[in-house]
Amino acid sequence: MVRWYLSVKNILRAIEQKAGDALPIYEQGGKEACAAINNYMSSDYERLWDLWRQQFPEERLGNLGRHIHFGEDCDYRDIINHDLPEIDRRAEAHLLASVGEERPEIYMGFEHLLHPIIVEHAYQLFRNGHLREAVLNSITAVFDFIRARTGSEEDGDRLIGQVMSPNDPRLILSELGTDSGQNDQRGFMQIFKGAYQGIRNPKAHSLTHDLTEMKAAQYLVFASLLARRVEEATDV
Repeated sequence: MVRWYLSVKNILRAIEQKAGDALPIYEQGGKEACAAINNYMSSDYERLWDLWRQQFPEERLGNLGRHIHFGEDCDYRDIINHDLPEIDRRAEAHLLASVGEERPEIYMGFEHLLHPIIVEHAYQLFRNGHLREAVLNSITAVFDFIRARTGSEEDGDRLIGQVMSPNDPRLILSELGTDSGQNDQRGFMQIFKGAYQGIRNPKAHSLTHDLTEMKAAQYLVFASLLARRVEEATDV
């Protein structure tokens, strides 16, 4: 079932990419300009449907096929914002149901990917089912790590702007004498800011969440990447 799930995910990503590519093309040339992309999406849909009915022949895939057939800008948006996320949720639910009480390796066999500070502050919470707290702690631990390395007392956006700005950084992530290094520094500065605003803040300000074990595990791996970049950075 894990292999089935990963195959479904790959097709969903392919359809999402094509729908995203089709939107600007539709705006410039209308439906006819998107005909080739629609054909490719239809082929992806047939592959997805064949895969799905191998396991669940009585289920349907909602409005995805209809939106691909009509192929207008509103259809592409519905595909990206509604159809694909719904199918993804159903596929994930089938995966979880297939393992019952046994947690598959894809969920629990990822600790070797985690940075030590994420293991220390978040992994046990994840193992105990406290998904929101695990994700919140993982991002908080990264920012505590930044403050420990730099001595800054700032937080969030101000902290990252202070310590990672390419103009006067305290933590150098790349060789700033090259365009590639400058891009890496600026890009990860924005990623750190986005992690605080998009992950840490929502989890800190509300008890409600949409986390599954899979999604929470992915957040912990992402936080581990951020921690690794901080660890490997040069401290000015």
